[in-house]
Order: sequence, then structure tokens, then C-alpha cells
Amino acid sequence: MVKSREIATPFYLYDRDRIIKNIAKLTKYFSRCNARIFFAVKANTSLSVLEIIRKAGVGAEVVSPGEVFICLKAGFAPKDILYNNIARKEEEVLYAVKKGVVYYNFEAIDQALLLEKCARRLKREIKLFARINPGIFPETHPHLSTGARSSKFGIECERLEDVAVVARRLHWARFVGIHSHIGSQILSPTPFIKGVKKVMELIEFFRSKDIAVEYINLGGGFGIPYHPKETELDFKPIVRAYKRLGEQYRVKIFLEPGRFLVGNAGYIIATVISVKQRQRRPLYIIDAGMTENPRPALYNAYHHIEAFFSKKKKEKKVRVAGPLCENSDEFGLFSLPPLKPGDRVIIHNCGAYTRTMASNYNGRLLPAEYLYDRKNFVLIRKREQFRTLINNELY
Repeated sequence: MVKSREIATPFYLYDRDRIIKNIAKLTKYFSRCNARIFFAVKANTSLSVLEIIRKAGVGAEVVSPGEVFICLKAGFAPKDILYNNIARKEEEVLYAVKKGVVYYNFEAIDQALLLEKCARRLKREIKLFARINPGIFPETHPHLSTGARSSKFGIECERLEDVAVVARRLHWARFVGIHSHIGSQILSPTPFIKGVKKVMELIEFFRSKDIAVEYINLGGGFGIPYHPKETELDFKPIVRAYKRLGEQYRVKIFLEPGRFLVGNAGYIIATVISVKQRQRRPLYIIDAGMTENPRPALYNAYHHIEAFFSKKKKEKKVRVAGPLCENSDEFGLFSLPPLKPGDRVIIHNCGAYTRTMASNYNGRLLPAEYLYDRKNFVLIRKREQFRTLINNELY
């Protein structure tokens, strides 16, 4: 069995038991409203992680043909895949329909017509959700507020009449429901409850036009505490609101969490490679940076960092930064014991939107990945090799 102390850094590390526990927790909550759960694959595309999720009975929510391909490789049945995206090209739709994917959203009238065209061409019936922008700002980072009026996502409520017109014209791509995802990393139940109230208005509108609404996709957005001082999301008011929605309107509820299932189950293990001072404060340069976890650079996100092995020396505030040629390649200020080059640190909550957003910037290689539980510690992805940096180049 591989020992973590012997592995070259940086590397990703996933906790199988934590993923299973997270799935069980969410499933227990939303079983009360008979919700069907689809994992937002954009959060983590590891085949090993996806296999754990599939075996737990969760479906897959994808946003590209590439993610369709990955999910099929991970063993998901096409009927358990939900394909959402703000916009698709014709070849992308045709690929998914040919593979047997049934559920799609549309976020513009032209996209509904494209889905109908492709389904008719292949003579395959598919089911469509209209994603409506609810105009709700959920008090998260602006880049994560997909339900805000200024967001590029969804169809404006002012265009509901146009949606109703196209819904009646659809045949092969049958209109079945409403999709309303308000944003990500939300730690208050209030925006979710506001979202339900808006969805109730939408159901009333479509049914007043004699258009059936059978399904409601309420998206995901369930946040996790990244900072030690943050508190967990209270699901009880959310479950009550979703249960009331399902029972009052007799609709089937879909959910598409990503971060909540895997975020706190992933870590990056890194090594201190240089120590210097900046404004009388220690600055630790580690061998992981924005190529392994771009969230701090993109969203000013906080990822708690600790010494990997027990250090009993007194801690003090230090800066931690990555090794890339970018000023934004910083993780922030943390309380750490005195460390020297060769000491290791653990970066928490790296199970979501890290490996999927990783890059080869600065010619860096994608790290290895490991999965562990109480009995095993196994390699699930090899560290990238230099030759793969030019594999697709013609020279």
C-alpha cells in the first residue's frame, strides 16, 4: 500500500468514506420530498469518484459532450444523465441524443428549437426543462450568482410568453418542466426558499396556459464551510419548502448538487519549497498553486491550510503562495507553525472545482490523484508526463 509520506507532491487526495457520508446525508434530507439527485459532474470528473457516486444511486448532471463521455465511461446509464448548458452547438446535441441522454434544459428560445430539430432528425423523444432566471441574488460571490438578473444564465421572466409559445410547438423535444438554479456556495436557506416561491409563480403561469409542468429542477448551490468559523447550511427549512412545492403542485423534484457531495472530501497535499520574508511576515512558497486550485485567484476563495504532520511549535500568521509567475497565485494568510523547505501542508476542501479547473499554465503537469478509506490508499490517476504537453501538436 502506498504511504502518503512517500508520494511526490503536489497531489490530490480523496476520502471515499466522506463522499459516501455526504451522499447519505443529502439523500436522507431530500427523501422527505422524493427528490431525485444528480451529481453536478463539473465539480469533479474523476472516474473513481464518479463510480462511488453512481454506486450510491445518484445520477449525473453534465454540461458538455465531454462530460457525457466521461459519465458513460464511469458506468452511468444514459437515462440517469441530465444535460444542462447555457448553449450548445448542433453536433453537441446530436452526440448526446445518439448516446441516449433524455433530459435537457434550454436557456433561450433558439436552443429549444435546436433541441427539437436534433430530436426530430434522430427520431428520438427527449424531455426539456426551461431554465428561467428568477432574479434572485443569493448573497454569494457575484461570479457564483447565476440567478441574479444580470447573470447570463436562464430566460428572463419577461419572456415567459415566448417560452409558452415554443413549448406548444415542441413535439420530439417535449416540454416537461422548469429549471431554476439560483447560484452556488450558498450557506443560508433564505435564497432557496425565495427560489421556491418564484418557481410556484412560474408553475401557475404555465398551467394557466394549459401547459403541463411535471418536473421542477431546483439545481444545487448547497454550500459548505470553507472557513473554520463558518457554519453549515441548515437544510430543514429548505426541505420543508421543497416538500410543500412537490405536494402542492404534484411535481417531481430534481436536484443537482456538486460541491456538497465532494468538496470537503478532497485535499491537496503540497510541500514548502521556499521560505522568505515580506513586510516582516513569513512567506511560504509551496509547490501547489493556481494550476492545481484556481479558486483563490478566481473568487478570492478561502481554503484552510494546515501543517500536514503534527507540529507542536507555536503558530503565527504567515502568507502562503504558489510557485507560478502570477501575482494572483496566493492562498492567503494562515496560522501555521514554523516550517522549512521539505515540510508538507494540507489544503482543505479541494474536492470540488479544483482538478476540473486545473491547467498546464507555466508548463505544469497535472498532479496524481489518490483515494483512501479506512483500509486502502490507492493511486487513481497517474501524474501527467512531459510528453502529454505536446501530444496533440503537429510539428
